[in-house]
Amino acid sequence: MKTVAVIGASTDRSKFSNKAVRAYAAQGWEVYPVNPKGGTIEGLTAYVSVKDIPVAIDRVTIYLPPPVAVAALPDIAAAKPKEFFVNP
Repeated sequence: MKTVAVIGASTDRSKFSNKAVRAYAAQGWEVYPVNPKGGTIEGLTAYVSVKDIPVAIDRVTIYLPPPVAVAALPDIAAAKPKEFFVNP
């Protein structure tokens, strides 16, 4: 099963980061939401950082404002995902 980290995942179902979590799950991906508050998103454990995810990640997709996204880049690079998508 393919794995995806959704960085900036939100509990707000109207936000694209939440829609991405649901869409990837519906397509059969193993989804790892990442949100600095942790908790759960759409019934999935939300990780504080991509570096906290306990498995190899195939894809990282990011939904953060540019200044915050830039700060997350070192952790994303350390995770060594096969694919990296930046979203508006």
